[in-house]
Amino acid sequence: MVLYSYIGLGLAVANICMILILLSIYWKNYTKWKSQYTIGLLVFGIFLLLQNILSVYYSAPPPGPPHGPPMESPHQIPLLLINSSQLVALASLLKISWK
Repeated sequence: MVLYSYIGLGLAVANICMILILLSIYWKNYTKWKSQYTIGLLVFGIFLLLQNILSVYYSAPPPGPPHGPPMESPHQIPLLLINSSQLVALASLLKISWK
């Protein structure tokens, strides 16, 4: 079960990287066009970034006893599913936004 924590952690970090790329694209578009729509995308991206930072915190496996196996967390599989679905959605959004 600890493997799910590491996979979810990796997916959350990948999501953060994609969100940062999207935010830089949206910022460049905002400086070019000064559109209210782009401000909305920036605000949404910032909140999604905060959510993924929290996901990294909760996906990290909790420390176990000093000389034993790491403890299991009850929310590993739901976070893994959320992070994997976000990865697919962000990858498609990045493909559309990249120019």
